[in-house]
Amino acid sequence: MRFLLRLSLAFALVVAVLAAIGFLLPRSYRVERTATIAAAPEAVYPLVGDLARWREWSPWAARDPRMQVTFSAQTTGAGAWTEWRSASQGSGRAEILEGVVPELVRYRMQFADQPVASEGQFRLVRLGAGGQTVATWTSEGRLGWSPLVRWFGLLLRRVEGREQELGLAALQQCAEKPGAR
Repeated sequence: MRFLLRLSLAFALVVAVLAAIGFLLPRSYRVERTATIAAAPEAVYPLVGDLARWREWSPWAARDPRMQVTFSAQTTGAGAWTEWRSASQGSGRAEILEGVVPELVRYRMQFADQPVASEGQFRLVRLGAGGQTVATWTSEGRLGWSPLVRWFGLLLRRVEGREQELGLAALQQCAEKPGAR
């Protein structure tokens, strides 16, 4: 009986310490990755500015080609949205908040099974006078007051960074294909 009491107290202490540390973790996250693409911003922008074309480079769509996707009537510009359902990749919604051709797309994304919504952007900057683009993909969100969600934020930074790297590599391949646009 005494052993169970000590075990319970030790468990409670570990939970209390983890919760206390959770309150000290950041209340927001930001992930940013960059790639240099051998194509002009005018060639890259249609791939990120049109939600219907995200499937061509999205790491999530690549993992589940049978993903069910629906779109608003217009797939470009502020207010355009897409929703998806996938057994392996989850469900969610993305909406374009702002599009500035050929340099910026801002969006909001929410996965149904995640407690954190994110806002992100694709910034496309012409590199010198040549036909290259520096593409920067940024995602950020608020984690709130829950220590559990803040711990989740640590994992989210790592996972989302990897997804951005995969997505930018696929975006680069699509934009650099001969005849791409």
